[in-house]
Amino acid sequence: MKSPNDSERQSAMQKLLALGLAGLTPNTPEANLRAIRQMREGNVFYTFGIEEVRRAMAAGFLDETAILDLMALHCGQSSGAEFLARNGEIAPERALAGLIQGAELIRTVIARRGTVAFGTGHPGALVNAYNRLADHLETQGCTIARTAPGATVGIDWVLDFVGRVAVTSDTCGVLHGHSTRPMEKFIEGYAKPIDLVIGDHGHAGAALNAGIPTIGLMDTNDPALAVAAHLEIENFVVIPLYDNRPNAVTEALADLWIRLIPPPSPHPELKAPRVIFDRNP
Repeated sequence: MKSPNDSERQSAMQKLLALGLAGLTPNTPEANLRAIRQMREGNVFYTFGIEEVRRAMAAGFLDETAILDLMALHCGQSSGAEFLARNGEIAPERALAGLIQGAELIRTVIARRGTVAFGTGHPGALVNAYNRLADHLETQGCTIARTAPGATVGIDWVLDFVGRVAVTSDTCGVLHGHSTRPMEKFIEGYAKPIDLVIGDHGHAGAALNAGIPTIGLMDTNDPALAVAAHLEIENFVVIPLYDNRPNAVTEALADLWIRLIPPPSPHPELKAPRVIFDRNP
């Protein structure tokens, strides 16, 4: 679709609030601040394994106040102090802006019929949304990447897939996690180039480390993605969204997102061929 008008924007923002993907979250100020402090100390659980973030933190590139201000910028508060004034809150206009920016990146991949990979550390919340989006992208000519499951990604943990989405499994259930290992094994096991990764946590982190264009979903306690965006890692879009809603709810996120994806330009190979006459005798 074309860029949404005011009425469409208001409708989309109301939908994000109704789904609980924007607005006030249960993430306490203490939890949000702890994530920032642990990231600054280099804890890989909070850096999401993003090398540029780790190096920036080790160099003291951003202090606590600067990171709080970054989180406020992405989540829609006027300052870091306001961000910490109560539980984490995501302004619907910031969530929508991220979805629109992500939709533009998706459009460029659709235009060249590229390959897209999906991965989540939040299988209890985002598997349905990612699978629905994957189905749509396939109808638009994209290839949805998938590799053989079973690669070891931790003690008694393996790379697995729920539909088109990479997850971590202990073979009894799929697990929440922040590790880069599942997406690293995914990328390593996929024989062809991947044009876009859509994911969260360490899945987004591994894709950024590999130099793959990435769309990352960021909750109020995921500061590494805000820092990665601030570091201007190329072809990275961060989308602030509350990432703990049930799958039965978040699948509606994909429907909203799909409506925001503008139609691609015609594929060059589908344009009418130019006919050139040789006028030389």
